[in-house]
Amino acid sequence: MSKLPVYAHRGASAAYFENTMQAFIKAYEQGADGIEIDVQVTEDGISYVIHDPDLNRVAGLRMNIAEMTGVEMSTVRIGKKYSRLFKGHSIPLLNEVVLFCEEYGMALNVELKETVSDRPESVVDILSSISRLKNVHISSFDYHLLEKVKECNPEMETALLVRKKSTDWEHLEQYSCADGFHLHKKLLVEPFQSKLIESGKIVRVYAVTGKEAITFNPPPFIDGWITDYPNRFEDREKDQDS
Repeated sequence: MSKLPVYAHRGASAAYFENTMQAFIKAYEQGADGIEIDVQVTEDGISYVIHDPDLNRVAGLRMNIAEMTGVEMSTVRIGKKYSRLFKGHSIPLLNEVVLFCEEYGMALNVELKETVSDRPESVVDILSSISRLKNVHISSFDYHLLEKVKECNPEMETALLVRKKSTDWEHLEQYSCADGFHLHKKLLVEPFQSKLIESGKIVRVYAVTGKEAITFNPPPFIDGWITDYPNRFEDREKDQDS
């Protein structure tokens, strides 16, 4: 049985709308060890927890976050196309999520998104917000952002989100500012698996559902799971203890 740390992907996103405080609370209730969130920044550098660089999918608004102020973002609510359960929820500030993790003792995986890549200076404020947490790391598909993170705070743990084609798998050592790699479960095959093991770095796997055979008997090079279904891992542990 897996005893690895389980991160709830955008909160308990199979049960509640992604990246909302309700999804984060549910993740805690479902036994997650931590949460994975996405951070975008507004025109005036305010960090909000939302995956997309625009509000079309979430709120039905054709507006780009990078062109909005923090005050404008604070008035946005999840749109009418979602069920009554989700409609009307606000988009949380990064600081709100940090306070939640402090209160509930949850680990935090902060993925920096497109608007942060466009405003790398915002990394300083993001680090200021999260550095007080004991169990926190930053991840991104943008390696240059991880370089910026290490420049600002060499002690902050970082992870590069790797892809099949755009990542240089033959020279993983070049990603020296990444303490670890995060990868889709589909990349747990050769030759990628051997390259990860050779790197000796932290490895976390996302898009797992808790039903995969590997999650029941994980190999030693895997350090954590990122899932929409933290309850499945928690239920498994309860069954084992009963």
